[in-house]
Amino acid sequence: MYVKVLYDAKAKRGLLSGRGFACLIDNKILFDAGGDPEALVENMDRLMVSIPELEAVVISSDKWDHTGGLWEVLKRKKGLKVYACPVFSETFKNCVKELGGELILVEGPTSITENIHVTGAIEARHNETVIHEQALVVNGEKGVSLINGCSDAGILNVIQTVKARMDIDKMYMVIGGFRLESEERDDIAATIARLESMGVEKIGPTHSTEDKVNRIFSGKYHGNFIPVMAGHIIQL
Repeated sequence: MYVKVLYDAKAKRGLLSGRGFACLIDNKILFDAGGDPEALVENMDRLMVSIPELEAVVISSDKWDHTGGLWEVLKRKKGLKVYACPVFSETFKNCVKELGGELILVEGPTSITENIHVTGAIEARHNETVIHEQALVVNGEKGVSLINGCSDAGILNVIQTVKARMDIDKMYMVIGGFRLESEERDDIAATIARLESMGVEKIGPTHSTEDKVNRIFSGKYHGNFIPVMAGHIIQL
């Protein structure tokens, strides 16, 4: 089982970067679709990813930097399953249907394949705003891993909710945005200590995680810090 990173704020030479995130799990499930459709499709072409061979798309949030490339993907494969949260906007839902996608509203933990599962919406409140996002749980050869979007609901809240909801003890790897840029160094260190105590073995911060946060994670997690950028292939 592996994750191929298709789109991120950073990219290997020869690939395009941009705001947002997208990755491919097991060569058939697309998670998020980045913010720039042209960049996503270009990277998919360069990484030899065939859109007609995709089986499903999972969208963590209906914000533009997670959905920008979805519309082009749907144009190129009619009938593609799109897993979304019921609270996503009506505009998003209507666009999926109008482009021929099969909209699947995830009410709770849902299996896409034997080893790939959608968590269902994770709720949090930030500045009086209710936030909903969903993530993927992947049962790989090395253990259970979590792939999330921005972590607007808070990375610790996301992990804690998923572990309880899906009866998970330890996590081999967490890949995704961490949203800790406004935190002080001591607070970030405390978050890292909490992640370790929650049984998270490896960390792979992505697009919404600033460089200063990455440096702190790298220093604390040492060899268990996994750099992530478009073009990377990560074994799970």
